[in-house]
Amino acid sequence: MPGGGWTVFQHRRDGSVSFNRGWAEYRDGFGEPRGEHWLGNHQVHMLSNQGHYSLRIDMQDWSHVHRHASYQSFRIDNEENQYRLHVSGFSGTVEDSFGWYHDQHGFSTPDTGNICAEISHAGWWFHQCFYANLNGVYYKGGRYSLRAHNLLGPDGIVWFSWKDSDFYSLKAVTMMIRPRSFRPLSL
Repeated sequence: MPGGGWTVFQHRRDGSVSFNRGWAEYRDGFGEPRGEHWLGNHQVHMLSNQGHYSLRIDMQDWSHVHRHASYQSFRIDNEENQYRLHVSGFSGTVEDSFGWYHDQHGFSTPDTGNICAEISHAGWWFHQCFYANLNGVYYKGGRYSLRAHNLLGPDGIVWFSWKDSDFYSLKAVTMMIRPRSFRPLSL
C-alpha cells in the first residue's frame, strides 16, 4: 500500500463475501480482514473522527489496469446521523465519481427503505443512487446487464467516470484511511 500507515476498511477481490447486508452488519462489520470485508461504520466513524484523515481508493479492472482516487479529507458522522459522509480534496489517476456526488449524504442499506440501496443490493452513501458504488454485486468478468440479477437498475461495483458505464463491475477495490499528518519513516 502506497506509503504505509493505512487502515483498510473495505476490500473486494473475488466475490467471496456478499455485500448485500443490513444496517447492523454494516455498522458492526463483516468478512475477514485478510479477505473481503467491511470494517464497520462504527469503527470507521471512531477512527475518522479522532483527527484529520485522508482516504485512498485503489481499483482494478478486468484487464488488470489499476487506478486510484485520493481525498485529502475524509470522515463519517455517528450512527444517529446515518454515518453521513464528509469527503473532499480529490486527486488521482481516474476522474472523481465519489466525492463530488456522494459527499454530505447518509449511509443506507437495503433494509432501511432506501430504494437505491434495495436496487443496488448494497450499503453505501447513496444520493439519487450513485456515480460510484464500491459495495455492489461482484460480477466476474466485469460486464453485466439488467438481465442478470436485477431488472430495476445497475447493481455492480461501479466507478462510473472510469468506464463511462453503470454496467461495468470492477475486479478489485480497496478503501483505506490514514491520518493526514502521517509521514513514512525515512531510512
